[in-house]
Amino acid sequence: MVYKGTVLSPGIAIGKAYLLKRAVQKVHRRSILPNEVKNELARFRKAVDDTRKEMLLVEDQVKKALSSKKSGIFAGYRLFLEDKMLINETETLIKDQRVNAEFAFSMQLNKIISEFKKIKNDYLKERARDVSELGRRVMSNLMDIDDKVLWEDIPPDSVLVAYNITPADTTHMKSNSIRAFVTDTGGKTSHTAIVARALEIPAVSALKNFSAIAEAGQDIIVDGENGIVITDPDEETVMNYKRERKRYQDEQHSLQKLMDMPAASSDGTVFGMEANIEIAEEIGTALAHGAEGIGLYRSEYMFINSETPPGEEEQHAQYKTVCEKMLPYPVIIRTIDLGADKLADAVKLPPEQNPMMGLRSIRLCFRMPELFKTQIRALLRASAAGNLKIMIPMITNASEMKKVKIIIGEVKRDLAKEGLPFNDRIQVGAMIEVPAAAVAADLIAEEADFLSIGTNDLIQYTFAADRMNENVDYVYDQGNPAIMRIIKYVIEAAHNKQKPVSLCGEMASDPAFTKILMGLGLDTFSMSAIAIPKIKKIIRTTSVREAKEFAAKFVAGSCSQ
Repeated sequence: MVYKGTVLSPGIAIGKAYLLKRAVQKVHRRSILPNEVKNELARFRKAVDDTRKEMLLVEDQVKKALSSKKSGIFAGYRLFLEDKMLINETETLIKDQRVNAEFAFSMQLNKIISEFKKIKNDYLKERARDVSELGRRVMSNLMDIDDKVLWEDIPPDSVLVAYNITPADTTHMKSNSIRAFVTDTGGKTSHTAIVARALEIPAVSALKNFSAIAEAGQDIIVDGENGIVITDPDEETVMNYKRERKRYQDEQHSLQKLMDMPAASSDGTVFGMEANIEIAEEIGTALAHGAEGIGLYRSEYMFINSETPPGEEEQHAQYKTVCEKMLPYPVIIRTIDLGADKLADAVKLPPEQNPMMGLRSIRLCFRMPELFKTQIRALLRASAAGNLKIMIPMITNASEMKKVKIIIGEVKRDLAKEGLPFNDRIQVGAMIEVPAAAVAADLIAEEADFLSIGTNDLIQYTFAADRMNENVDYVYDQGNPAIMRIIKYVIEAAHNKQKPVSLCGEMASDPAFTKILMGLGLDTFSMSAIAIPKIKKIIRTTSVREAKEFAAKFVAGSCSQ
């Protein structure tokens, strides 16, 4: 049988299925007497504390399992255990409703998870799984259930099949010679996926109830390149995949040699290779894959994971950490990009009929100037610790950039009066993701130090097609000549003003567009770190001359991908 899922980590594996079963946690409501409340609170607090200690050990396991460059991926995972909404509300339920700790905790846990699942954003859906995993650990400690995996009992060369896999589970696989894993749930932005990619363990997820129908010991192929899982393959299929695995391994070995080489075309033009990240813990992976900077740090996720807006000190600490870890490379931090499909309890937004075209990103920051100024203060202060640049999302015209610069100037003067250090010559760039901004790229470039093309939003706004809506996804065509013409115009407009241009949308990581973007004159590619070696290889084997010829034909509509 052939099953199609989501790629978590690339690679190809052939082995025997090993079914990883977790103990079922059945929670029942039990009323408690007033004199039992104190004991239930103590039980709950001990379970949380025990889980926190376990997570510290897990974090240490991850650091030991990964190379020094990749060891920061898992930090911060246990911070959900300090979430006030999760902990305080559970204790309130125990006290006010006089119920057992297990029931109170499960009620609050399910409430938080359901809120996460309402949001379309993939990153937030993965945070729901993080909360669920931590909840399972707390519940196991509350109910005194031992569901730890006995890794030494799993035969080597197995393919692990489970409903879900934790980051800690993933770190054990390399040392226990487990070839791959397959799960019913999980996405590419999960911590498990990040660790799997760092350890180069093939993995496919989102196979619904696969763990319930898979049979222990059956032959299984995991195709982490295409998100395919094959059970009971015939001899010909196995031989084909063995050849494909050899090809993949040879390619990865070849790409590994490019890590420390520049992304220079065959005729000598050097392109920037930068990574997109959402949390500081991804820096290790970025560096390990040859990133020469962070082209997009999505600062809004610090707000999304908080009940209240993070203060200046908390933001400053995060930004400073990113800058220090990336030295001497540049770090471009995008200011808060909330609204539309990215909502946060920390920032209350009014309901809108069309949020994708409403109060979001820089528009929201203008509406909430104190929120914006707090972030700008934190960013400016962090700029003293490294090569930090500020990027403004959802810019639609040059006057908005002028307004941003005025606000930054005011904050600079305040910091100078307070004697706080910052880079007075910090660069401030604009994201081009609205057609109006693309058309006015020359005017915006006069006010900005650099431009960065956000193709994900630019494409959907150009074609009036929501990229999350499967009914119109056929219209969302990133290879359409119209998009290439817009990109060409933006690059030329910026270059005429002697300003560099990067591209940080999904297109940057797609090999099908590398040659075209080279030919259009793009300066820097910014993408998911794992895609950097493959894109670098294409650049190094392509001349700018041939890329320009190809791009010209593509823009003219006389050739296809």
